Amino acid sequence: MNPETTSFLLEHSPIPLLLVDKELTILENSKSISTFFEHPEEYTFDRLTDLIGAIPKAVMSALQKGEFHSEIILIISKTGQFRWIKTSFHPCEEDVSLYHVVFDDVTETQVQLDLELQASKIAKIGSWKVDLIKQQVTWSSMTKEIHEVSQDYVPDLEQGINFYKEGAHREKIIKAVTNCIENGDPFDEELLIVTAKGNEKWVRAIGEAEVSNGKIIGFQGVFQDIDEIKKERIQGQILDDRMRVAVESANIGIWDWNIVKDELIWDDNMFSIFGIDRGDFEGAYDAWESAVHPQDKEQAAYEVGLALEGKKDFDTEFRITKGDGSNAYIQGRAQVFRDPQGKPLRMVGTNTEITKIKRKDERLRRLLQLTEKQNQKLVNFAHIVSHNLRSNSSNISMISGMLLAGAGTDKTKTFLEMIQQSSEKLEETLNQLNEIVRIQSTDKNDLIQLEVAPLLKNVQEGINALLEQSKAKVTVKVDPSVTVYGIKAYLSSVFQNLLTNCIKYRDPKRALKIEIATQELENQTIITFKDNGVGIDLERHRKSLFGMYKTFHGNSDAKGIGLFISKNQMEAMNGSIEVQSTEGKGTTFSLYFKK
Repeated sequence: MNPETTSFLLEHSPIPLLLVDKELTILENSKSISTFFEHPEEYTFDRLTDLIGAIPKAVMSALQKGEFHSEIILIISKTGQFRWIKTSFHPCEEDVSLYHVVFDDVTETQVQLDLELQASKIAKIGSWKVDLIKQQVTWSSMTKEIHEVSQDYVPDLEQGINFYKEGAHREKIIKAVTNCIENGDPFDEELLIVTAKGNEKWVRAIGEAEVSNGKIIGFQGVFQDIDEIKKERIQGQILDDRMRVAVESANIGIWDWNIVKDELIWDDNMFSIFGIDRGDFEGAYDAWESAVHPQDKEQAAYEVGLALEGKKDFDTEFRITKGDGSNAYIQGRAQVFRDPQGKPLRMVGTNTEITKIKRKDERLRRLLQLTEKQNQKLVNFAHIVSHNLRSNSSNISMISGMLLAGAGTDKTKTFLEMIQQSSEKLEETLNQLNEIVRIQSTDKNDLIQLEVAPLLKNVQEGINALLEQSKAKVTVKVDPSVTVYGIKAYLSSVFQNLLTNCIKYRDPKRALKIEIATQELENQTIITFKDNGVGIDLERHRKSLFGMYKTFHGNSDAKGIGLFISKNQMEAMNGSIEVQSTEGKGTTFSLYFKK
C-alpha cells in the first residue's frame, strides 16, 4: 500500500487513530480524533501529550523496544469530566520506528469496574488462586485483610487450610478441597476461621477447579467475610426457634391471606388446630369460612369486613367445627396491609385455640354462680331457722308459763293441746328444713333416665281422691317415649305439688281443667302443667313466688313451702321451673330438663 493511500485511509478512518514516531510526534491523524477529544475540526495536533498528557513510563519503554503496548490513561475532558481512554500502540510493519495509536473510551467500563471493586471492598470479598503446577497460592489484598495477616504475607495451601477452626470446620474444607482437586467438584461453604490475631470469624469460601487439556491444574475462587451477617442470622435463627417453640406450645396458628388473589396460606399449626389435612384445604377465604361454626359464621365474616374497611382491628372470638366434627373456641387476631390508596392487599394474623381456657372460664363462672346461690340459700336458711324455730320455741315457752300459772284449773287441758300443736308445728318445720338441706346436697351424679308417663300416672293415682272430689278433668298429652334425667323421688314430688296446687287454687265459678303436656326440643325437654284456676298476679308476686313460706290467696291450708321445695328439687336435677299466669284465667308451670 503506497503512502498516499495509507494517509487517505488514516485521515478518513471512523476510528480515532494517529500515526506517531518514537518521540510521540503526530505525523497523521483521522478526522474523528477532533470529535473524540472534543476539539474543533480545524485544530492541529502536534504531539501525543497534547491529547492525553504525560505518557506513562511503561509506554515509553515499549516504544523504545518496538513492542505492542496498551494502557488505560485517565484524562479530563473539555467539559471537566473524567475519561478513561484505552490507548493501544501498534508498531507499523513498513517502518518499526512508527506507531499507529488507537483510542477507545472505556470510561463506562472502568467506572463499572471501580464500582465492583468498591463493592467488593465494602462487602469484604477477596479472591484466591491455587496453582497446582507451580505449587503456588495467591491471595488478594482483601483475602489477606480478612485473615488479619500483613500484605506481604505469602501463604501456602497447608497454611491456608490451617486457618480454618480445628474440628468440623477444618474437616469440611479439607473434604471440599480434596473433591475439587480430584473430581473437579465446585464448593461453596460457610465456615469458621481463626485469624492470625486469634479472632474467630465466619467466612464464605467459594471455589471451582481450573482445567487445561482435561487435567485439573489448580483451583480458584472468592473469599468473603460474613461474620456479622452470619452471627445475625444465627441469632435470628435462635429467636425464630424460640418463637416457633412458643407458638407451638401456645397452640397458635399463623395465616396469610392474599386478598387480591384470594390465596390463603396456613402454617402447620393452623392445620393442627382446625383438624384439617393439607390435601383437603382449598387455600382460599371460603375454606376458612366453611370451618367456622354455623352460629358464628355471620359475626366472624362481619368482623373481617370491618377490618378490611379499616373501621376496627380484627380481634374476636369465634367457634370452629374441626375435621372430626368437634367444636373449638378460637381467638383470632389480624392486621390488614394496604396499598398507598388504602386498598387492602393482604391480611396476616393468628388463630389461638382457647377451648380449654373458655371451658375453665365457664366452669368458674358456673361455680361462682352456684356459690352465690348457695350463699343466698344459706342466708335464707339461717333466717328460716332463726325465725321459725324461735316462733315455735317461744310459743312452747309461753304455754309452759301459762301451765305453771294456771295449774289445777280447767285450762290445763287447753294448754296441753296448744303445746301439742306447737310441737307438731316445730316437727313439721324441722322436717321441711331437713328436706331442703337434703335437696341442696344432692350430687348431680345421682341423676338417672326416668320415663315421664309412668311416673305421672303413679302420682295421679296417689291423689285420685282429691281429683275426684274436685271433679277435675285432667288431659295428659305425654308421649310414652319421653324421658328426662332426674331423681325419681324429686320428680314425683314436683308433679304432685303442681297437681295439688291446680286443685287447691281452682276457680269455684267454673269446672277445673288440667292439661299436662311435653315438648321435645334440640337441647331440652319441657313438661307443662296448665290449669284454668284463679291465677296469680305476677306483677306483684313474681319475685317472691318461689320463696319459702310465701302465700298469695289466703288459703287456710297453704303453707308457702311447696313451690320453694319444687324449685330446689328442679335445680338439684339440673333443671328449672318457670310460671306464666293471668288472674282470673289460670296458670301454666313449665319444667325444663336438659338433655
